This record gives sequence, C-alpha cells and structure tokens, in this order.
Amino acid sequence: MMTVLARKQGAALVIRDRTLGIFTDKGFTPVDFKVELAMKLAARLKYTPVLPAQEMEEPDLLRFLQDTRAH
Repeated sequence: MMTVLARKQGAALVIRDRTLGIFTDKGFTPVDFKVELAMKLAARLKYTPVLPAQEMEEPDLLRFLQDTRAH
C-alpha cells in the first residue's frame, strides 16, 4: 500500500513502508528528503498535489498514472 502525495505525467510522489519516494512504471525509488521539502520540489517540478492523499495498491497506482498520461 502506498500513500500518493502528488503526481505528474507517469510519476508520483509516494510514501511506501514509511519511506518517501518516486513511483513510476519502472518501480519505486526512495528519496532522502523530508516530506515538506519533497512537496516544495514537487511543486517546482509541476507535480499536481493529490488532496487528500490517497492510499493505493501498486496496480491501482499504475492505472492512475496511465490515466494521467492520457489527459
């Protein structure tokens, strides 16, 4: 289960197993930032915040990111 904080064209800023990271169709990559800094960077990189944050399983998140690419 992952908590989705923000998304952008096939990528999402997520928390998985208490670890912050970027999730894409290639998998999960942990990042060494505090959530507050990561959200500021995500805003600068034009990620769209997901408010409220959503809990998703990996297959659901992959579909969610694919739907984002289509729009």
